[in-house]
Amino acid sequence: MIVGLGKTGYSCAMYLTRKGIPFSIVDQAEHPYLLAKLKEELPEVHFSKMDLERLVKAEEIILSPGVPLQSEAIQTAAKNGARITGDIAIFADEVDKPFVAITGSNGKSTVTKLVAEMTSAAGVDAGVGGNIGTPCLDMLNEGHDLYILEVSSYQLEVVEQLNAGVAVILNLTPDHLDRYRDVTHYYETKARIYRGCKVAILNRDLDFDFNLSSEVQQLTFGLDEPSAEKEFGIRTVEGRTYLSHGHKLLLDTQSLRLRGRHNWLNALAALAIGHAVGLTMHDMICALEKYPGLPHRCEWLGAFSGADFYNDSKSTNPGSTRAAIEGLSEAGRQIVLILGGDCKGADLSDLAPLMSQVRRCFVFGKDRQVIASMLHVDAVVCETLEQVIAHLIDEVRDQDQVLLSPACASLDQFDNYEHRGDEFGRLVMENFA
Repeated sequence: MIVGLGKTGYSCAMYLTRKGIPFSIVDQAEHPYLLAKLKEELPEVHFSKMDLERLVKAEEIILSPGVPLQSEAIQTAAKNGARITGDIAIFADEVDKPFVAITGSNGKSTVTKLVAEMTSAAGVDAGVGGNIGTPCLDMLNEGHDLYILEVSSYQLEVVEQLNAGVAVILNLTPDHLDRYRDVTHYYETKARIYRGCKVAILNRDLDFDFNLSSEVQQLTFGLDEPSAEKEFGIRTVEGRTYLSHGHKLLLDTQSLRLRGRHNWLNALAALAIGHAVGLTMHDMICALEKYPGLPHRCEWLGAFSGADFYNDSKSTNPGSTRAAIEGLSEAGRQIVLILGGDCKGADLSDLAPLMSQVRRCFVFGKDRQVIASMLHVDAVVCETLEQVIAHLIDEVRDQDQVLLSPACASLDQFDNYEHRGDEFGRLVMENFA
Protein backbone atom coordinates (compact mmCIF):
# COMPACT_ATOMS: atom_id res chain seq x y z
CA MET A 1 0.00 0.00 0.00
CA ILE A 2 1.27 3.44 -0.96
CA VAL A 3 0.30 6.04 1.63
CA GLY A 4 0.07 9.51 0.09
CA LEU A 5 -0.63 10.38 -3.54
CA GLY A 6 1.70 13.31 -4.07
CA LYS A 7 4.67 13.50 -6.42
CA THR A 8 6.54 10.79 -4.52
CA GLY A 9 3.51 8.52 -4.16
CA TYR A 10 2.81 8.74 -7.88
CA SER A 11 6.46 7.91 -8.63
CA CYS A 12 6.21 4.87 -6.34
CA ALA A 13 3.05 3.76 -8.17
CA MET A 14 4.81 3.87 -11.53
CA TYR A 15 7.78 1.98 -10.10
CA LEU A 16 5.59 -0.82 -8.68
CA THR A 17 3.75 -1.04 -12.00
CA ARG A 18 7.03 -1.47 -13.89
CA LYS A 19 8.01 -4.21 -11.43
CA GLY A 20 4.64 -5.98 -11.74
CA ILE A 21 3.96 -5.71 -8.00
CA PRO A 22 0.26 -5.36 -7.04
CA PHE A 23 -0.58 -2.38 -4.82
CA SER A 24 -3.24 0.05 -3.72
CA ILE A 25 -3.03 3.73 -2.74
CA VAL A 26 -4.59 5.70 0.10
CA ASP A 27 -4.45 9.40 0.88
CA GLN A 28 -5.82 11.69 3.57
CA ALA A 29 -7.66 13.61 0.85
CA GLU A 30 -10.54 12.16 -1.13
CA HIS A 31 -9.35 13.88 -4.32
CA PRO A 32 -5.58 14.54 -4.24
CA TYR A 33 -4.33 16.57 -7.18
CA LEU A 34 -2.68 13.60 -8.94
CA LEU A 35 -5.72 11.32 -8.70
CA ALA A 36 -7.02 12.18 -12.19
CA LYS A 37 -3.60 11.46 -13.68
CA LEU A 38 -3.40 8.16 -11.78
CA LYS A 39 -6.83 7.07 -13.04
CA GLU A 40 -5.81 7.93 -16.59
CA GLU A 41 -2.45 6.14 -16.48
CA LEU A 42 -3.32 3.26 -14.12
CA PRO A 43 -7.11 2.82 -14.14
CA GLU A 44 -6.87 -0.63 -12.53
CA VAL A 45 -5.19 0.67 -9.36
CA HIS A 46 -7.45 0.89 -6.32
CA PHE A 47 -7.46 4.28 -4.60
CA SER A 48 -9.35 5.26 -1.46
CA LYS A 49 -9.32 7.79 1.32
CA MET A 50 -7.09 6.57 4.13
CA ASP A 51 -8.74 4.74 7.00
CA LEU A 52 -7.24 2.64 9.77
CA GLU A 53 -9.13 -0.52 8.83
CA ARG A 54 -7.55 -0.61 5.38
CA LEU A 55 -4.15 0.42 6.66
CA VAL A 56 -3.74 -2.36 9.22
CA LYS A 57 -4.33 -4.98 6.51
CA ALA A 58 -1.26 -3.88 4.55
CA GLU A 59 1.77 -6.18 4.49
CA GLU A 60 4.07 -3.38 3.34
CA ILE A 61 3.59 0.37 3.40
CA ILE A 62 5.49 2.77 1.14
CA LEU A 63 5.27 6.00 3.06
CA SER A 64 5.26 9.34 1.25
CA PRO A 65 7.47 11.99 2.90
CA GLY A 66 4.49 14.17 3.78
CA VAL A 67 3.03 11.48 6.06
CA PRO A 68 4.74 11.33 9.49
CA LEU A 69 6.10 7.95 10.50
CA GLN A 70 5.05 8.69 14.08
CA SER A 71 1.39 9.23 13.18
CA GLU A 72 -0.99 6.98 15.10
CA ALA A 73 -2.32 5.23 12.00
CA ILE A 74 1.14 4.31 10.67
CA GLN A 75 2.37 3.17 14.06
CA THR A 76 -0.74 1.00 14.47
CA ALA A 77 -0.10 -0.61 11.08
CA ALA A 78 3.54 -1.23 12.05
CA LYS A 79 2.49 -2.92 15.29
CA ASN A 80 0.17 -5.07 13.21
CA GLY A 81 3.16 -6.35 11.24
CA ALA A 82 3.38 -4.00 8.28
CA ARG A 83 6.88 -3.28 6.97
CA ILE A 84 7.37 0.47 6.53
CA THR A 85 9.62 1.78 3.77
CA GLY A 86 9.94 4.76 1.42
CA ASP A 87 11.22 5.73 -2.00
CA ILE A 88 14.80 6.55 -0.93
CA ALA A 89 15.10 3.22 0.91
CA ILE A 90 13.77 1.33 -2.13
CA PHE A 91 16.14 3.22 -4.41
CA ALA A 92 19.13 2.32 -2.22
CA ASP A 93 18.22 -1.38 -2.46
CA GLU A 94 17.70 -1.28 -6.23
CA VAL A 95 20.42 1.00 -7.62
CA ASP A 96 23.48 -0.67 -9.15
CA LYS A 97 25.67 2.45 -9.46
CA PRO A 98 27.19 4.67 -6.76
CA PHE A 99 25.15 7.52 -5.37
CA VAL A 100 25.69 10.63 -3.27
CA ALA A 101 23.18 11.48 -0.52
CA ILE A 102 22.97 15.11 0.65
CA THR A 103 20.96 16.38 3.60
CA GLY A 104 21.02 19.22 6.12
CA SER A 105 18.69 21.79 7.58
CA ASN A 106 19.74 24.33 4.94
CA GLY A 107 21.58 24.41 1.63
CA LYS A 108 20.62 20.93 0.38
CA SER A 109 19.31 22.09 -2.98
CA THR A 110 22.18 24.52 -3.54
CA VAL A 111 24.82 21.85 -2.92
CA THR A 112 22.95 19.18 -4.89
CA LYS A 113 22.71 21.45 -7.93
CA LEU A 114 26.31 22.59 -7.51
CA VAL A 115 27.63 19.01 -7.44
CA ALA A 116 25.53 18.33 -10.53
CA GLU A 117 27.22 21.27 -12.29
CA MET A 118 30.60 19.88 -11.27
CA THR A 119 29.84 16.43 -12.67
CA SER A 120 28.57 18.02 -15.87
CA ALA A 121 31.81 20.00 -16.22
CA ALA A 122 33.72 16.75 -15.73
CA GLY A 123 31.68 14.92 -18.38
CA VAL A 124 30.17 12.50 -15.87
CA ASP A 125 26.65 11.19 -16.64
CA ALA A 126 24.89 11.88 -13.35
CA GLY A 127 21.21 11.59 -12.45
CA VAL A 128 20.06 14.38 -10.13
CA GLY A 129 16.91 14.33 -8.00
CA GLY A 130 15.37 12.92 -4.86
CA ASN A 131 13.78 15.55 -2.66
CA ILE A 132 14.10 18.05 -5.53
CA GLY A 133 13.43 17.64 -9.22
CA THR A 134 13.07 14.07 -10.41
CA PRO A 135 11.88 11.50 -7.82
CA CYS A 136 14.65 8.98 -7.24
CA LEU A 137 12.70 5.90 -8.43
CA ASP A 138 12.03 7.59 -11.78
CA MET A 139 15.78 7.64 -12.43
CA LEU A 140 16.45 3.94 -11.91
CA ASN A 141 16.04 3.00 -15.56
CA GLU A 142 17.94 5.98 -16.97
CA GLY A 143 21.34 4.27 -16.88
CA HIS A 144 23.39 6.98 -15.22
CA ASP A 145 26.93 6.36 -13.97
CA LEU A 146 26.34 8.29 -10.76
CA TYR A 147 23.32 9.59 -8.84
CA ILE A 148 23.19 12.76 -6.76
CA LEU A 149 20.28 12.82 -4.33
CA GLU A 150 18.93 15.52 -2.09
CA VAL A 151 17.39 13.71 0.88
CA SER A 152 15.03 15.18 3.49
CA SER A 153 14.64 14.13 7.10
CA TYR A 154 11.12 12.97 6.20
CA GLN A 155 12.58 10.50 3.69
CA LEU A 156 15.22 9.36 6.17
CA GLU A 157 12.63 8.41 8.80
CA VAL A 158 12.13 4.98 7.20
CA VAL A 159 15.76 4.34 6.20
CA GLU A 160 17.49 1.49 8.04
CA GLN A 161 20.67 1.18 5.94
CA LEU A 162 21.15 3.69 3.13
CA ASN A 163 24.57 2.47 1.92
CA ALA A 164 25.39 5.65 0.01
CA GLY A 165 28.75 5.90 -1.68
CA VAL A 166 29.11 9.42 -0.26
CA ALA A 167 26.90 10.93 2.45
CA VAL A 168 26.90 14.43 3.94
CA ILE A 169 24.98 16.43 6.54
CA LEU A 170 25.65 20.04 5.61
CA ASN A 171 24.43 21.59 8.85
CA LEU A 172 21.92 21.10 11.65
CA THR A 173 19.57 23.74 13.04
CA PRO A 174 16.20 23.22 14.73
CA ASP A 175 13.43 22.62 12.18
CA HIS A 176 10.21 20.65 11.71
CA LEU A 177 9.62 20.57 15.46
CA ASP A 178 5.93 20.13 14.72
CA ARG A 179 6.87 16.67 13.41
CA TYR A 180 9.62 15.47 15.78
CA ARG A 181 9.64 14.90 19.53
CA ASP A 182 12.48 17.37 20.04
CA VAL A 183 15.64 18.71 18.40
CA THR A 184 17.63 15.56 19.24
CA HIS A 185 15.03 13.37 17.51
CA TYR A 186 15.28 15.56 14.40
CA TYR A 187 19.10 15.41 14.41
CA GLU A 188 19.09 11.64 14.95
CA THR A 189 16.80 11.27 11.94
CA LYS A 190 19.19 13.30 9.80
CA ALA A 191 22.09 11.11 11.01
CA ARG A 192 20.51 8.06 9.36
CA ILE A 193 22.04 9.27 6.10
CA TYR A 194 25.45 8.00 7.25
CA ARG A 195 24.25 4.43 7.83
CA GLY A 196 26.32 2.08 5.70
CA CYS A 197 28.04 4.86 3.73
CA LYS A 198 31.53 4.39 2.28
CA VAL A 199 32.62 8.04 2.61
CA ALA A 200 31.18 10.35 5.27
CA ILE A 201 31.64 14.09 4.77
CA LEU A 202 31.41 15.99 8.04
CA ASN A 203 30.95 19.64 8.94
CA ARG A 204 33.65 20.37 11.53
CA ASP A 205 31.40 22.91 13.25
CA LEU A 206 28.71 20.35 14.12
CA ASP A 207 28.73 19.26 17.74
CA PHE A 208 26.89 15.97 17.36
CA ASP A 209 28.02 12.36 17.71
CA PHE A 210 27.19 10.46 14.52
CA ASN A 211 28.62 7.15 15.82
CA LEU A 212 30.51 6.45 12.60
CA SER A 213 32.34 3.18 12.16
CA SER A 214 36.14 3.40 12.11
CA GLU A 215 35.97 1.72 8.69
CA VAL A 216 34.17 4.68 7.13
CA GLN A 217 36.43 7.08 5.24
CA GLN A 218 35.95 10.66 6.44
CA LEU A 219 36.43 14.05 4.78
CA THR A 220 35.61 17.30 6.58
CA PHE A 221 34.80 20.90 5.72
CA GLY A 222 34.50 24.09 7.75
CA LEU A 223 35.28 27.81 7.85
CA ASP A 224 38.50 27.31 9.80
CA GLU A 225 41.88 26.55 8.24
CA PRO A 226 42.22 22.98 6.96
CA SER A 227 45.22 21.24 8.49
CA ALA A 228 45.28 17.95 6.57
CA GLU A 229 44.55 16.53 3.13
CA LYS A 230 41.22 15.19 4.36
CA GLU A 231 40.04 18.71 5.22
CA PHE A 232 38.49 21.52 3.18
CA GLY A 233 38.35 25.02 4.65
CA ILE A 234 39.20 28.71 4.42
CA ARG A 235 42.66 30.27 4.38
CA THR A 236 43.38 33.98 4.55
CA VAL A 237 46.44 35.20 2.66
CA GLU A 238 47.37 38.89 2.51
CA GLY A 239 43.85 39.91 3.44
CA ARG A 240 42.13 37.68 0.86
CA THR A 241 40.13 34.56 1.67
CA TYR A 242 40.46 31.33 -0.28
CA LEU A 243 38.66 28.02 -0.49
CA SER A 244 41.38 25.53 0.39
CA HIS A 245 42.12 21.81 0.39
CA GLY A 246 44.68 21.01 3.04
CA HIS A 247 47.44 23.57 2.48
CA LYS A 248 46.50 24.14 -1.18
CA LEU A 249 44.64 27.32 -2.16
CA LEU A 250 41.82 26.56 -4.61
CA LEU A 251 39.79 29.69 -5.30
CA ASP A 252 39.50 33.28 -4.04
CA THR A 253 36.04 33.64 -2.47
CA GLN A 254 35.60 36.90 -4.42
CA SER A 255 35.50 34.75 -7.57
CA LEU A 256 32.33 33.01 -6.37
CA ARG A 257 28.97 34.20 -7.67
CA LEU A 258 27.49 32.71 -4.49
CA ARG A 259 27.72 35.36 -1.78
CA GLY A 260 28.01 34.95 1.98
CA ARG A 261 29.96 32.76 4.36
CA HIS A 262 27.15 30.19 4.38
CA ASN A 263 27.75 29.75 0.66
CA TRP A 264 31.47 29.30 1.27
CA LEU A 265 30.47 26.31 3.37
CA ASN A 266 28.18 25.05 0.60
CA ALA A 267 31.04 25.37 -1.90
CA LEU A 268 33.45 23.53 0.42
CA ALA A 269 30.95 20.72 0.95
CA ALA A 270 30.48 20.38 -2.81
CA LEU A 271 34.26 20.28 -3.32
CA ALA A 272 34.54 17.51 -0.72
CA ILE A 273 31.76 15.52 -2.41
CA GLY A 274 33.31 15.96 -5.83
CA HIS A 275 36.73 14.95 -4.51
CA ALA A 276 35.19 11.83 -2.95
CA VAL A 277 33.69 10.72 -6.28
CA GLY A 278 36.90 11.38 -8.20
CA LEU A 279 36.29 14.73 -9.93
CA THR A 280 39.32 16.90 -10.72
CA MET A 281 39.85 20.20 -8.92
CA HIS A 282 40.03 21.98 -12.27
CA ASP A 283 36.57 20.84 -13.33
CA MET A 284 35.07 21.60 -9.93
CA ILE A 285 36.55 25.09 -9.73
CA CYS A 286 35.36 25.92 -13.27
CA ALA A 287 31.82 24.93 -12.21
CA LEU A 288 32.07 26.92 -8.97
CA GLU A 289 33.07 30.12 -10.76
CA LYS A 290 30.04 29.88 -13.08
CA TYR A 291 27.37 28.71 -10.64
CA PRO A 292 24.85 31.53 -9.95
CA GLY A 293 22.84 29.80 -7.22
CA LEU A 294 19.18 28.79 -7.08
CA PRO A 295 16.01 30.78 -7.60
CA HIS A 296 14.42 31.80 -4.28
CA ARG A 297 17.73 31.29 -2.41
CA CYS A 298 19.20 34.77 -1.75
CA GLU A 299 18.30 35.51 -5.37
CA TRP A 300 19.16 39.08 -6.38
CA LEU A 301 16.09 40.59 -8.04
CA GLY A 302 17.72 43.88 -8.96
CA ALA A 303 18.56 47.36 -7.69
CA PHE A 304 15.59 49.71 -7.43
CA SER A 305 15.28 53.10 -5.68
CA GLY A 306 18.96 52.73 -4.77
CA ALA A 307 18.30 49.49 -2.85
CA ASP A 308 19.10 45.86 -3.65
CA PHE A 309 16.19 43.42 -3.39
CA TYR A 310 16.78 39.74 -2.53
CA ASN A 311 14.31 36.85 -2.74
CA ASP A 312 15.22 34.20 -0.15
CA SER A 313 11.77 32.62 0.02
CA LYS A 314 13.33 29.14 0.28
CA SER A 315 14.43 30.05 3.82
CA THR A 316 11.73 28.22 5.74
CA ASN A 317 13.49 27.96 9.12
CA PRO A 318 15.42 30.34 11.42
CA GLY A 319 18.82 28.78 10.66
CA SER A 320 18.49 29.53 6.97
CA THR A 321 17.40 33.10 7.63
CA ARG A 322 20.31 33.57 10.04
CA ALA A 323 22.70 32.49 7.27
CA ALA A 324 21.12 34.95 4.82
CA ILE A 325 21.33 37.87 7.26
CA GLU A 326 24.93 37.08 8.16
CA GLY A 327 25.82 36.67 4.49
CA LEU A 328 24.42 40.07 3.46
CA SER A 329 25.82 41.77 6.57
CA GLU A 330 29.30 41.31 5.14
CA ALA A 331 28.49 43.99 2.55
CA GLY A 332 28.41 46.54 5.38
CA ARG A 333 25.03 47.90 4.30
CA GLN A 334 21.78 48.04 6.23
CA ILE A 335 19.21 45.26 5.88
CA VAL A 336 15.44 45.59 5.67
CA LEU A 337 14.15 42.16 6.69
CA ILE A 338 10.80 40.55 5.82
CA LEU A 339 9.77 37.54 7.92
CA GLY A 340 6.59 35.54 8.29
CA GLY A 341 4.30 32.63 7.54
CA ASP A 342 3.78 29.46 9.55
CA CYS A 343 6.72 29.06 11.94
CA LYS A 344 5.91 25.34 12.53
CA GLY A 345 6.52 25.64 16.27
CA ALA A 346 10.09 26.89 15.80
CA ASP A 347 11.65 29.37 18.20
CA LEU A 348 12.56 32.46 16.19
CA SER A 349 14.00 34.21 19.23
CA ASP A 350 17.41 32.96 18.06
CA LEU A 351 17.18 35.67 15.41
CA ALA A 352 16.78 38.42 18.01
CA PRO A 353 20.54 39.06 18.42
CA LEU A 354 20.79 39.61 14.65
CA MET A 355 18.25 42.43 14.74
CA SER A 356 21.10 44.84 15.47
CA GLN A 357 22.10 44.28 11.83
CA VAL A 358 18.55 44.99 10.61
CA ARG A 359 17.42 48.60 10.09
CA ARG A 360 13.74 47.72 9.75
CA CYS A 361 11.84 44.47 10.21
CA PHE A 362 8.47 43.53 8.70
CA VAL A 363 6.45 40.50 9.80
CA PHE A 364 3.44 39.02 7.99
CA GLY A 365 1.36 35.84 7.77
CA LYS A 366 -0.28 33.38 10.13
CA ASP A 367 2.22 33.64 13.01
CA ARG A 368 3.06 37.33 12.60
CA GLN A 369 2.18 38.33 16.16
CA VAL A 370 4.04 35.39 17.71
CA ILE A 371 7.13 36.09 15.60
CA ALA A 372 7.11 39.79 16.41
CA SER A 373 7.01 39.04 20.13
CA MET A 374 10.03 36.72 19.81
CA LEU A 375 12.27 39.30 18.13
CA HIS A 376 12.18 42.01 20.82
CA VAL A 377 12.18 44.79 18.22
CA ASP A 378 9.59 47.26 17.00
CA ALA A 379 8.60 45.24 13.93
CA VAL A 380 5.95 46.40 11.46
CA VAL A 381 3.23 43.74 11.64
CA CYS A 382 1.20 43.15 8.48
CA GLU A 383 -1.33 40.53 7.49
CA THR A 384 -0.09 39.95 3.94
CA LEU A 385 3.06 40.31 1.85
CA GLU A 386 1.24 42.85 -0.30
CA GLN A 387 0.73 45.04 2.78
CA VAL A 388 4.47 44.78 3.55
CA ILE A 389 5.31 46.07 0.07
CA ALA A 390 2.87 48.96 0.51
CA HIS A 391 4.78 50.02 3.66
CA LEU A 392 8.15 49.54 1.94
CA ILE A 393 7.33 52.08 -0.76
CA ASP A 394 7.69 54.86 1.83
CA GLU A 395 10.46 53.25 3.90
CA VAL A 396 13.16 52.01 1.53
CA ARG A 397 16.34 54.09 1.57
CA ASP A 398 19.31 54.38 -0.72
CA GLN A 399 21.83 51.53 -0.14
CA ASP A 400 19.32 49.34 1.72
CA GLN A 401 19.35 45.58 1.21
CA VAL A 402 15.71 44.44 1.20
CA LEU A 403 15.65 40.76 2.12
CA LEU A 404 12.63 38.43 2.02
CA SER A 405 13.88 35.56 4.18
CA PRO A 406 10.74 34.36 5.96
CA ALA A 407 12.16 31.72 8.40
CA CYS A 408 8.72 30.10 8.08
CA ALA A 409 6.72 27.73 5.91
CA SER A 410 4.60 29.36 3.21
CA LEU A 411 1.45 27.23 3.18
CA ASP A 412 -0.60 29.60 5.34
CA GLN A 413 -0.99 31.98 2.37
CA PHE A 414 0.80 30.43 -0.64
CA ASP A 415 0.97 27.16 -2.56
CA ASN A 416 4.66 26.74 -1.71
CA TYR A 417 7.83 28.78 -1.18
CA GLU A 418 8.21 29.23 -4.96
CA HIS A 419 4.76 30.82 -5.15
CA ARG A 420 5.70 33.12 -2.25
CA GLY A 421 8.98 34.11 -3.91
CA ASP A 422 7.34 34.68 -7.28
CA GLU A 423 4.72 36.89 -5.66
CA PHE A 424 7.42 38.90 -3.90
CA GLY A 425 9.23 39.37 -7.20
CA ARG A 426 6.02 40.45 -8.93
CA LEU A 427 5.23 42.98 -6.21
CA VAL A 428 8.75 44.39 -6.26
CA MET A 429 8.67 44.82 -10.04
CA GLU A 430 5.22 46.44 -9.97
CA ASN A 431 6.07 48.90 -7.23
CA PHE A 432 9.80 49.65 -7.57
CA ALA A 433 11.04 48.85 -11.07
